[in-house]
Amino acid sequence: MKKNKVLWLCVLLMLVVGMNSCSSDDVPGDGSGRESSGEFVEPVNDEPEFSAGTGQNPNHESVSKTAESNGIEIMRDSYGGIKWISFLGNSDVAPATAKDLFGKYMKLDLDENFRLYRQETEDWMENPLTIECYQQQYKGVIFYSAGYNVRFRHGKVTDCNGLFVKIDNLDVTPAFDLQKAKEIFAKYLKVSVEEIGSGNMMAWFDDALMIVEFPVSKDSSQWAPRLVYGLSGKMEYAFIDAHTGRILQTWPTWIN
Repeated sequence: MKKNKVLWLCVLLMLVVGMNSCSSDDVPGDGSGRESSGEFVEPVNDEPEFSAGTGQNPNHESVSKTAESNGIEIMRDSYGGIKWISFLGNSDVAPATAKDLFGKYMKLDLDENFRLYRQETEDWMENPLTIECYQQQYKGVIFYSAGYNVRFRHGKVTDCNGLFVKIDNLDVTPAFDLQKAKEIFAKYLKVSVEEIGSGNMMAWFDDALMIVEFPVSKDSSQWAPRLVYGLSGKMEYAFIDAHTGRILQTWPTWIN
């Protein structure tokens, strides 16, 4: 008799455990765009998450006072990063390459953090000016609005301006592919997928997958990088979160 009771208790325990495990499989994800099974689930997003604008990005706020040292002038952003550096007051200490500039003054590795996309020399000038333009990248993915323009004369850096955004542990693997991103935007615009374009969000680049800074939540003053798809319709551009599938922001393709 005691053996039968123990047996029934074991069976009952197994049934309870089984029910719990089944119910956990039915629980949707936490907004990441993935169910617990790892499958992407398209979210409901009738209007952009930041439809009323995103406010002022702290990285673009007015810079701190100019610091002068050994003829070098430096202006920094609100986080202490260099937004402009000039060697016009002392060309003797000016670096000869962008790699030396980034390494010595920004403490950044050029090859790891930047992608050269434009280089030209103004030969028509009496003292020809060379400019090198670098886009910030993180694990091979370009950053939408960060990078530096470096200017040279007589083989040395004259000055440099731009922006670098620190990124910590951003997952650069999207939860869905570009075709799915186009389908999400097409559904939002109520047009066919064939009318959705990619790769023309930025001059010089054809990357649809990119990194953009957004507030961590609506009305928040704290911003953080996000992995997005940059897409275009006939009249609108859009950023779509590449992890959640949510439309983050749209704006017209034309300027009045």
